[in-house]
Amino acid sequence: MIRKGFRQSFSHLVFYIITFVIASQLWQAWKDSRHPYLSYIPSTWLFDADLHANVHTLSNEQCDIAFPQLYHSLEQSVKKRRGRKVLGDEIAIKEGRCMLRVLIHGGELFVVDAGEPESCYVTNGNERERILGTLAQIDRALSTSPSSDPSIPNIEFSLSLDDLPLRSTDDKTILGYTRKDTHEYDNVWLMPNYAYWSWNYTHAPSWNSIRKEIVAAERALSWQQKDPRVVWRGKIKMAKLRSELVRVSSGKVWSDIKPVVINDAHDSHTKDVMNLREFCGYKFTVQTEGTSYSGRLKYLQLCRSALITHPLEWQEFHTHLMRLSGPDINFIEASENFGNLESAMEYYMQHDNEAEEIARNSYNTFARRYLTPAAVTCYWRRLFWSWASVQGYEPQLYERNRGNQMVMRGTPWTAFAANWPKDPSKIP
Repeated sequence: MIRKGFRQSFSHLVFYIITFVIASQLWQAWKDSRHPYLSYIPSTWLFDADLHANVHTLSNEQCDIAFPQLYHSLEQSVKKRRGRKVLGDEIAIKEGRCMLRVLIHGGELFVVDAGEPESCYVTNGNERERILGTLAQIDRALSTSPSSDPSIPNIEFSLSLDDLPLRSTDDKTILGYTRKDTHEYDNVWLMPNYAYWSWNYTHAPSWNSIRKEIVAAERALSWQQKDPRVVWRGKIKMAKLRSELVRVSSGKVWSDIKPVVINDAHDSHTKDVMNLREFCGYKFTVQTEGTSYSGRLKYLQLCRSALITHPLEWQEFHTHLMRLSGPDINFIEASENFGNLESAMEYYMQHDNEAEEIARNSYNTFARRYLTPAAVTCYWRRLFWSWASVQGYEPQLYERNRGNQMVMRGTPWTAFAANWPKDPSKIP
């Protein structure tokens, strides 16, 4: 018979051995980890761009803490509905339009109607880039949604790939890259531009890669080391105001403003083409609209430079954050034809500290917070919930065909992306 005291001593020994083994394993795991951290977020959590800029798994609460002013356009779109629900007919796509109709069901993305974006108006033939760049952002927002948040609701919507969203539709409620602040655009909900995924035309393999490059360059370049002139490059045929910009700045000592011609070796302006990253080496940059909004704006806002722009007609999902005055001033507004550009440059070259403050505010607002990949993903998820709040029906993934069989309404976006422009349903 084993004595009671011995049994207790043996049990204690086993307990100590197990405890030691577990503690040793935990210690080794902690030591091997480059970034050991607890798995929960304390109530004092704050956004840190150096840590969280490219984190796509922020919870709804963290998104609200990090980007409290991001969702203005969505709040306005919901308000303009005045309680009217969006029904299926309101998102129907007309034949041959630059649109997609998509379905989010069970947290998965499906393409219900691909329209005909390959045969409609897209300025530089990058319809594939627009399609996949937009769908990939949506899918990333879905796949990175944290399990601590409620599941993304089942929703169905149509989006325009066109720079002029009303050219895609007349009376439908759609998502678009841009809109004007007028009543005729009330039914256009703003979504992030496709280039927040990738835009090869600008040599930006991913949005975060170019953002990180510029952040690193800005840290190595002081304000005083920047070129004191104002810089601009662009195609002047896109808008009359661009021709005016070139005219009023021609020959000025404060100007490095030049038109460019792309893919024409015989034109002298071909040599003036600049990489987007080079603009950040200047104290002043200029933004100009073209057909509608200009894709360059978000890149210029990555720079620690003082942005100069004419009064903007076209909104993007983040442009409400531009401040013309006050302690958070982050851009300089010129007249519509840039007639006052010379006087503005003369003023700010004499008040360099004010120009530096504008540049710093812009950099901290956009590059370091509201244009980070994390912010873009947070915006997409808020868009899903905002749209769900006005959707007037429960979208279905399956429907009966003519043979009374249940068939899937949409194509999983993975199959669509792999095979577009071919119809995945017809591929053997």
